[in-house]
Amino acid sequence: MYVDINKIGIKGLLLEDRIELDDHLLIEEESFFLDGLDFSVYFTREKEKIRVRGQIRTVLSLRCINCLENYELKVNSKFDIILFPVYLIKSTDTALTTDDMEYIFFDGEEIDLEKILMEQVNLFIPFNPTCTPDCKGICPNCGANLNYEECQCEHPLTEMSLLFNKLKR
Repeated sequence: MYVDINKIGIKGLLLEDRIELDDHLLIEEESFFLDGLDFSVYFTREKEKIRVRGQIRTVLSLRCINCLENYELKVNSKFDIILFPVYLIKSTDTALTTDDMEYIFFDGEEIDLEKILMEQVNLFIPFNPTCTPDCKGICPNCGANLNYEECQCEHPLTEMSLLFNKLKR
């Protein structure tokens, strides 16, 4: 979905809708959308820059890094970003400077709204997704999910003892 920047008037432009986004664009492996993405986005002009303020809501399925079970993550996030036109980069520069990398650029007369929304969803995903803060994970020896059952190992091994056993070899 592209937004024509010429349609952003003096009072701005408000877009509200529900869309389906591609699961393959999520940064977390084996994650997927459980619901469509509801968004409300307000575009305003600030000279040649465009300010984008909005809110997104959806539900994702993520895999817990401790127990490897899928769980739901409700996304409800607000954002406020400023887009700069590409022509503000000096034409003599051959590479972006460190300062330039802090900005989000758009090229031409259109802004890719789906790209912005997908970035906001990916920014909401935790770095190490866990189903609960106190998830016990799985036994590294027998594979039992310690959230639901006791380890059935004859000599239960902790993850640290497994690592030390590997070092001894």
